[in-house]
Amino acid sequence: MDTINSDVVVVGAGLAGFTAAVRAAETSANVLLIDKGAGEFGDGNVLMASGSLRAGGKSPRTNSAELYDFVMSEGVGYPDLVRAWSETCGRAVDWLAGVGVGLEETAPGRIWLNQKSEISLAPVYKKDVGTRAVATLKARFERLGGRYMNNIEGVSLIRENGAVQGITGKQNGETLELRARATILSTGGFSANREMLRCYIGPKADRCKLRGSRQDTGDGLRMALEAGAKAVNLQYFYGHLIARNALVDDRFWPYPRLDSFVDEGILIDRHGRRFVDEGRGDVAVANELARSDDPTGATLIFDHESWEASKHSPSSTSLMIPAPNPWLSDNSGEIFLHETIAGLAAALGVDAQNLTVTLEQYNRAVESNQPGSLAVRRTGKPKPLRAPFWGLKVVSGITFTMGGILIDGRGEVLDAAENPILGLYAAGDAIGGLMGGYRGGYTGGLMQAVVTGILAGENAANLAKN
Repeated sequence: MDTINSDVVVVGAGLAGFTAAVRAAETSANVLLIDKGAGEFGDGNVLMASGSLRAGGKSPRTNSAELYDFVMSEGVGYPDLVRAWSETCGRAVDWLAGVGVGLEETAPGRIWLNQKSEISLAPVYKKDVGTRAVATLKARFERLGGRYMNNIEGVSLIRENGAVQGITGKQNGETLELRARATILSTGGFSANREMLRCYIGPKADRCKLRGSRQDTGDGLRMALEAGAKAVNLQYFYGHLIARNALVDDRFWPYPRLDSFVDEGILIDRHGRRFVDEGRGDVAVANELARSDDPTGATLIFDHESWEASKHSPSSTSLMIPAPNPWLSDNSGEIFLHETIAGLAAALGVDAQNLTVTLEQYNRAVESNQPGSLAVRRTGKPKPLRAPFWGLKVVSGITFTMGGILIDGRGEVLDAAENPILGLYAAGDAIGGLMGGYRGGYTGGLMQAVVTGILAGENAANLAKN
């Protein structure tokens, strides 16, 4: 068995992994970064990310106390981690700029990875935004003397003398021993692992559309659990409702976004009944649909006013990605228009009487300013739906899982008793303790990656050198 020694080994070359590797190398640690993919920039979600550097819907430069309160309000955050995240967000943006990653501010506090990019149309995303950022980090990592190796899949953690001292991996069928005083798991979540989706999200959640990297198969979570780590918030994911066509047609994912239809419309099951509070927002609604017994049987109902407004959807215009109107109809999406709700029900193949009653009760409650009186209450700012009506078949698109390995504010992996496991750290989508909750609990995937990468990289290097 071949053995490679380093001070720090980072497992997984996404944005979190490259951040952790660079930050550790900046402290003069000897760092090895591995990835199971064959690409020179790994295969993390950042490669198809929009590039938004948001912190809980706010600027990452927002006062740390405000960020902390915002995240903790969901009721699922772990105070030590949330405090460290909130105090590091601003520094993380400065660090990215300092190492040469291109950033731009399109409005006060609205910070992005450089947005100059062509659009890939199948699937639909800005294809160069994440790649440029990772390429900059990789170049810096190599200038600092770091070593990057791909085609190595992590198999198990090496545990000796009460500490993690590296990882065993497989490369081209051969077993490698990658020994280090500190190991950082930045392998992404488990959104591409069908068995884990069924186990943690919902019994039929594997029927949802994977909206992120196919490499996110839960390797880090599995290895950490085997080493006695605690995992939290595993039932939550970040994602959106997308057109059901995405299951068979790459033109319909990860965009266009449908959040405006969720905000202004209703989501029905295949029987024509509402089953979720749409006012909780697109992310929370996507989670509810994924947990249901029928993740592919839902339809968004909205009116023509919402359809027309979606031509200029802010989530489309700010990213310069296709808007729902006319993209969905122009590309033969499962979208239907009718002057009457009974006619729409017939086109959709749902019970006309049920859908008629559902819409009448909904409009009556909204018009009387009593949406909370509905059997399935409605929060937010709903509006009555007026003919003509549109119906769009939808499915949940899972971008990344929010839950995972519990870490503290130093990036250290915690065991079942919430004590640090010596020598083991985690970052990025592999971690839990920051995101999730009834209202969606999204705090920003890129900021989670960069902040936890910095925390893990700095503290792992410090352990390795002392």
